[in-house]
Amino acid sequence: MNENKIIKHIRAERIDIVEPDGTLRMGLFNSENVPPAMMDGVDFLPGHRSGMGMSGILFYNTEGDECGGLIFGSEKGEDGTYKSNLSMTFDQYKQDQTVQIMMSEENGERQYGFRVFDRPDNNLRDFVELQKALSVAKDSEEKERLQAELTALSAGHEMRMHAGKLNDGSVGVNLYGKDGKPRIKVYVDADDNPCFEFLDADGNVIKKIDSNSI
Repeated sequence: MNENKIIKHIRAERIDIVEPDGTLRMGLFNSENVPPAMMDGVDFLPGHRSGMGMSGILFYNTEGDECGGLIFGSEKGEDGTYKSNLSMTFDQYKQDQTVQIMMSEENGERQYGFRVFDRPDNNLRDFVELQKALSVAKDSEEKERLQAELTALSAGHEMRMHAGKLNDGSVGVNLYGKDGKPRIKVYVDADDNPCFEFLDADGNVIKKIDSNSI
């Protein structure tokens, strides 16, 4: 077999790139063959991607953990309504995305840009397992205990920055606190007015600088 042979055209529904020992490193897939969410050698969210209608590429680290990817797709109804989405993400080790380039559009409303997230140091699988346990818990005390654990593990899952365009037509940079609430907004609104806003811990504007206040 000639390993240097060039193949000009490949038609496939899914292609997996693996190491010599079989460890998955990258997956290319169509909407019917989305790879599972893998971490520590486990599909920790079985079935959650079925029917999502997205194609793309998923990245895996040297341990075979999913660590980011590129997904894209669209839906169009018989009445002419539509959705279109594209997202490229890079994940924290054993966690969810920390960097994202995204575009989302639904019936003419669009937002797109660059986002940065904080993630906690715990393993994302622990969070998912707690969610599963809480969903089937019957005893009220057990539910309360699991919810408290889930809340503790959830701390730190927040978007900290969005730079781009939002559904309201504004283009700018929004900065968020550790709690995920907006604290600074620098933007040009849909009417081309430049604005600078400072917000308190509850998201209320405490200082706004625009063309009318200068």
